[in-house]
Amino acid sequence: MVPDLLVVHFHEIALKGRNRGEFVAALRRNLVRALGDTASGVRSRGDRLEVWNPTEGALDRVRHTFGVANVMPARVVEARAEAVERAAVGLAEEIDAEAGFRSFAVRARRARTAFPQTSQELNVAVGDRIRTALDKKVDLTTPDVTFRIEIVERDAYVSAQRIPGPGGLPVGTAGRVVALLSGGIDSPVATWRMLKRGADVLAVHCHGQPFTDRSSEQNVGRLLEVLAEWGYRGPWWSVPIGEAQRAITVTVEARLRVLCYRRLMLRVAEKIAERETAAAVATGESLSQVASQTLDNMAAVEAIASLPVLRPLVGMDKVEIIDEARAVGTYDISVRPHQDCCTLFEPREAATRSTASILDEAEKPLDVDALVAASLEAGERRVVAPAGVHPVGTISS
Repeated sequence: MVPDLLVVHFHEIALKGRNRGEFVAALRRNLVRALGDTASGVRSRGDRLEVWNPTEGALDRVRHTFGVANVMPARVVEARAEAVERAAVGLAEEIDAEAGFRSFAVRARRARTAFPQTSQELNVAVGDRIRTALDKKVDLTTPDVTFRIEIVERDAYVSAQRIPGPGGLPVGTAGRVVALLSGGIDSPVATWRMLKRGADVLAVHCHGQPFTDRSSEQNVGRLLEVLAEWGYRGPWWSVPIGEAQRAITVTVEARLRVLCYRRLMLRVAEKIAERETAAAVATGESLSQVASQTLDNMAAVEAIASLPVLRPLVGMDKVEIIDEARAVGTYDISVRPHQDCCTLFEPREAATRSTASILDEAEKPLDVDALVAASLEAGERRVVAPAGVHPVGTISS
């Protein structure tokens, strides 16, 4: 069917009490930004938003907008019983001609309206018209098709689809967060989860240049194109830490090097957070997934932080993270071969139980502030490339 509009419902936003208006306004702005020229406008109406005159592609963009609980492609008719019944029968005939169905249910709801029939009376009336017109069976438990009707003031929305959205909160409502983003599997999912909680995320990618190639940068560029479809709005930082890693390698004992690399990246991220007025740093760490992510080691690394360190994946296992990466759309990019800075100068064994004092002692011979400053000096602030444009080169398959 070709809908007149998309009816957007939200859930968590509705629980925000006196602040709800701000969240609804943010969701509307984000929908307008995401939809571009695929719709004529977005209107707030009661407990829903209306996307008017949607064209091809609009539905998919709404489905990728955080804060949306579900969306209904709908026909709009005058809120009169005869008009509603006629629209529902017409929609049923279209569906039957296209795909066929044997059983159906009708779910009606009324919102602040003088419509004379109750929701249950409307269910019965519309259901009876569809049943007799098309010779179909009513099944209120497992119907092939569910027809949904919403009466809002003088309008009635008639739909046969309710498509789940991603839920969460509108991006930009929870403050700014810097996310350490590698070219791998975990950190893009962590970034996606921060977007879902309403954070305005700014990615920081630390790479091993000049001792690695640009493949991790290329991965990150493509990952951010995917995340932009979910509301990431950039920019992002690309920071070479290869020289700093070399200094750590010649000074710090092998089993502590990865932890010192992580401290270095956290310090870089905090400096960028200061420049970008971000209030926290997010990472893709999962508890005990690798040796550097034991509870002791995470505490030892985080001890140098002055901002909160958020770990949205901390309780997830690798299978769960991979499943979510596939659902988000980042997995196929993340598994492309690339040179990760964490594997640069990687030792054979890593400490699993370090402490802040042990790492402090290991870093004493280093001018840590100078290493961070030099890395930032060589860093670049970039924008997310439009789809299909890769300014840092092409990833080879």
